[in-house]
Amino acid sequence: MSYIVKQKIRGRTYAYEAENYWDPEKKQSRQKRRYLGVWDESTGQILPKTSERDVKTTKSFGPAYLLNSMSDEIQLKKKLNDSFGKDGDLILALAMSKLLHQTSLKNLHHIMEDSFLPEIYSLKESFSSQWLSDFLTRLSSQDGALTSFYNSLIAGESDTLVYDITSFSSASRNIDWLEWGYNRDGLDLPQVNLGLVLSLNRHLPLYFKLFPGSINDVVTLKNLVAETKAFGINKSLFILDRGFYSENNIKELSSENIDFILPLPFSVNLGKGLISETNREIENPANARRFGGDIFYVLESDVQIGGVQAYGYVLYNKKREGLETNSFYNRLIDIECPLNGKEFKNPVDQFKRTAGNFERYFECNVDGKKITLRRRINAISQATNRFGKTILLSSAKRDWDEVLSLYRERDEVEKKFDELKNELEAMPLRVHKIETLQGLLFIFFISLILRAMLLRRAWEAELLDKKSIDDILMELSKLRAVKVGGKWRLTEISKKQRTIFEKMGIGVPVEANLVIKKSGV
Repeated sequence: MSYIVKQKIRGRTYAYEAENYWDPEKKQSRQKRRYLGVWDESTGQILPKTSERDVKTTKSFGPAYLLNSMSDEIQLKKKLNDSFGKDGDLILALAMSKLLHQTSLKNLHHIMEDSFLPEIYSLKESFSSQWLSDFLTRLSSQDGALTSFYNSLIAGESDTLVYDITSFSSASRNIDWLEWGYNRDGLDLPQVNLGLVLSLNRHLPLYFKLFPGSINDVVTLKNLVAETKAFGINKSLFILDRGFYSENNIKELSSENIDFILPLPFSVNLGKGLISETNREIENPANARRFGGDIFYVLESDVQIGGVQAYGYVLYNKKREGLETNSFYNRLIDIECPLNGKEFKNPVDQFKRTAGNFERYFECNVDGKKITLRRRINAISQATNRFGKTILLSSAKRDWDEVLSLYRERDEVEKKFDELKNELEAMPLRVHKIETLQGLLFIFFISLILRAMLLRRAWEAELLDKKSIDDILMELSKLRAVKVGGKWRLTEISKKQRTIFEKMGIGVPVEANLVIKKSGV
């Protein structure tokens, strides 16, 4: 017959199930014990034991913990909850899941199964494709909540905002806003246009707006200005790409009193004229300036564009000229070597396929099936004459280094679009309703904010010298939470993981359950 035995060890009382039996070899009575758990003196109850066999779940903890900690720093969770109520936590978790796994949101339920995000934000949803579609549609209909959230992001913003536009293409036949227009990605598909507003001070996206695909750039920009003015922002600057340049666009920007900086294409008459006028003077030692450790030769000029007064800045950098010259002639020779003097079944087609946009730099003579190439010296000289040079236009008179600095900030906006389209896999769009599309892009927008924070913090921590953002998240994904006996416990934190948290200024996690409690569970 079995009975319970209690044994006190180092201040704690442990309970065992004991049973006596006769040992025939030793010819004596012996005892078998089975550990039951800790004896609670106050209740007289046994607290059941736990062991590795009681592990029910293991989840990736590190990346979710990092993103949750960073979002708290700009009160992103609070801003979303203040605007969207109980949907705020869902929005944030969906945006984080998109960062943690570069895969379609249709796989969301698999992502959530392995992530600690549902535990941090107390999420009980199914995360099925139908649930996601319904949620995104509901999200896009909350105009008041969206306006409130954008207001909370923009509040207190006094520095210059940068605006830019891109296009998102789709083959869907059910989205009314998909229209044919100038496609920046060169895709033969209808599109919607998206305008993005970025803070130069905080390096964070602040606002985005969707527009039908056929609306031209100037109208889109005017609408963006009106939208952000409604949020109390009056000071703004457009930093545009060279594809935006046209005399009509410059006139319209001027008539709307919109401040702008954009590069002037070399192919337009004004660009050709400025290059020609400054070629002899540009390398004068008196024109040498320093910017970010590089030497630029700078000439400034007042210009007229369709009756609009603007200011041109011709910038010449010899180091960049050398790189561009080397790249150009390498490409030229790479085309010549496999073609010149060789025979092909279809020589003209072969030449066009191989040369691509370098076709204009060659005379191609065909004798039977044999190709003979001769370089077009004038065309090559005209191209190389532009190497190392940039022409920037400004609507207002500014110092040359301010113009260059602001233009280089545009790279940050372009990177944000690149992240949105490629790293967040928003291209091509695979949704079938404008409401779903608007909700989906809002989730991507929140992901973009989180990724911008992550990149900035990793860069400041000097972690990007040898690692990418994906490498950092991958390393942290090895830190897991294990559910043992109903309680979450962390696996051992490695030296690499500890270093990442410490360098990024994030407290090293101690207990998984503390994160859940902090999030309001």
